[in-house]
Amino acid sequence: MRTLNVLAALCIAGFAATIALASGETVDLGPAKVSLNLSAAGSYTIEKGESSELVHDYDEKISDFQYSIYPSTVTFDGTSDQVMVEVHKMSASEALDEQIPGRRAISALEHCIEQADMMPRRAEYEAKSFTIDGHEGTLLTVDTGKDEPFYIAAYSPDEKDGSGSIVCIIGSDFPWETTKGILDSVKTQLA
Repeated sequence: MRTLNVLAALCIAGFAATIALASGETVDLGPAKVSLNLSAAGSYTIEKGESSELVHDYDEKISDFQYSIYPSTVTFDGTSDQVMVEVHKMSASEALDEQIPGRRAISALEHCIEQADMMPRRAEYEAKSFTIDGHEGTLLTVDTGKDEPFYIAAYSPDEKDGSGSIVCIIGSDFPWETTKGILDSVKTQLA
């Protein structure tokens, strides 16, 4: 009987691991591994892009630092919809919850999204607070002129006291219900 119980426990553990693997995908992007459930959108392919290094030196009111961008794009069979994931690694921990002065006051997380490759240039958007992977972040609903908006969420998995050096950005042009399911499934592990 004991052997049967052990065998049953192993089968259940194996089944649970199979479900976890089938429902989630982990994308290794430099300083972070971002796991998300993409299965609701169908069969997909993940393509990691080339990382790039940039210098942030906009003006004297904002600190200067270097940062690296690690991008990836998820394409789905039978649709033009995509999910994009970028990890930005800054050379120093920066205040992410402060407003950045300029033509309009935006949060540092919004600024990170505006600098992301996935953000359409000069697009109108609405920003609101959004919790992702247990971290307070920002969600942008971007008007791209199409029937459905584009959604972009950003958060810092290493945030402490409002500052962080890593920002994860996830964009989706799926309808909101599919996008919300993907964003709600996000888990981040720092390298």
